[in-house]
Amino acid sequence: MGIIGWRYYNHAMIPDVAPHKEIDASIVKKSEFWRGYPSAFFARWTSNFDCGYETNWWYVIKDTPFDISSLKAKRRYEVNRGLKNFDVKVIDPKEYREELYIVQVAAFSAYPKKYRPTVEKNSFASDIDNWDRYIVFGAFFRETNELTGYALLSLENGDYVDFKVLKAKPEFEKYSVNAALVEGILSHFKPLLLDGGFICDGTRNVNHETAFQDYLEKYFGFRKAYCRLHIEYNPKIRAFVPIAYFFRKLFARFDGFSSVHKINAVLKMESLSREYKEK
Repeated sequence: MGIIGWRYYNHAMIPDVAPHKEIDASIVKKSEFWRGYPSAFFARWTSNFDCGYETNWWYVIKDTPFDISSLKAKRRYEVNRGLKNFDVKVIDPKEYREELYIVQVAAFSAYPKKYRPTVEKNSFASDIDNWDRYIVFGAFFRETNELTGYALLSLENGDYVDFKVLKAKPEFEKYSVNAALVEGILSHFKPLLLDGGFICDGTRNVNHETAFQDYLEKYFGFRKAYCRLHIEYNPKIRAFVPIAYFFRKLFARFDGFSSVHKINAVLKMESLSREYKEK
């Protein structure tokens, strides 16, 4: 049975609430919190969403309508190039299982090997059956009508949109497929943005390098909503955390190994969380 307000993801417990909603985190100190999730190593949550001053943790959000005229000429040209080359629309993913799988495989092929995911065709096709709660955007290359990219978003509580996934075939990035997808998304959700809602692309990423959030800020007016990071560990491993933290520089030398890379990501969050505890 799940814990109300929390969800399990990749060996972690994460709040299952909107980022601007505070959660009662006192439960993470209780043994019953961890009993149902023995494979969860830690719980991570935030507080003081969009506090108004700079911190070491943030969400990347868009809370104003997109105005292409505000962009510098070079960036405006790239967005317009995407609009010229691609038709972006909301799709029924069940009608594009094969095409979406091909996009996914192509997108993953461009990932660095140390954290390159794998995708199994039948499993991916089956997952699409659970996409009913999502809004799926497809980017079709106008010359061939080929599906070259997709984005997965969910409308939460009627006041914010969770930007889950954006994947595209690398060979179409030179035609600005990503720009076309993001512009299509912002156009679709313009009424929500005008009504005080926001789109969230998630938190600061410490697991792997990505330039996508910087891209959203520079080209589409997303911004950092600063907050405070908290982390608490499963009692089974809590005693080992100070030891691992002491040897964090040694772990960093072996970051090329997938398992060590994941440990380094947790130790990075631990370091960021400690900055507040030490003040």
